[in-house]
Amino acid sequence: MSGRSPRGLRGESASAAWDPMRELTGLKERLNHLFESALRRGGAAEAGEFAGWSPAVDLREDRDAFVLYAEIPGVPRTAIQVRIEGRTLTLEGDRPLSRTSRQADHQRIERSYGPFTRAFQLPAAVDETGVVAEFERGILRIRLPKTTRERSAPVRIKVR
Repeated sequence: MSGRSPRGLRGESASAAWDPMRELTGLKERLNHLFESALRRGGAAEAGEFAGWSPAVDLREDRDAFVLYAEIPGVPRTAIQVRIEGRTLTLEGDRPLSRTSRQADHQRIERSYGPFTRAFQLPAAVDETGVVAEFERGILRIRLPKTTRERSAPVRIKVR
């Protein structure tokens, strides 16, 4: 028994289409985030193997596009890489610790520094020729127009 009420989640009507694959994908992403967070806080990884951090991201789906927002303050535009390969969007970057910070006698360091990588499986193909990535005031916005044409070769997207 699924435990699902006839009204669905959060009062949705029974006529709303339930997509178990979408729910499983969401669960997978939440579990990945949980494991990444645990490893960053001191899990037993080899030195540098899981170094870095994971920026907060919102990913929404509109009728004709996916739109991703990533909070990456302190990351230089030149250190951001965006790639699309098939239905996978990969976001990489590096937030460096400043030279003066490396030489200082810190009492506490709570902000995260170093490299990060995030990958997202999109539920539909993307027209890579129409992708726009804009970086302003620490927020990266990527608009990924949908298409019916599948492509598997990796495409690098320029961040403006």
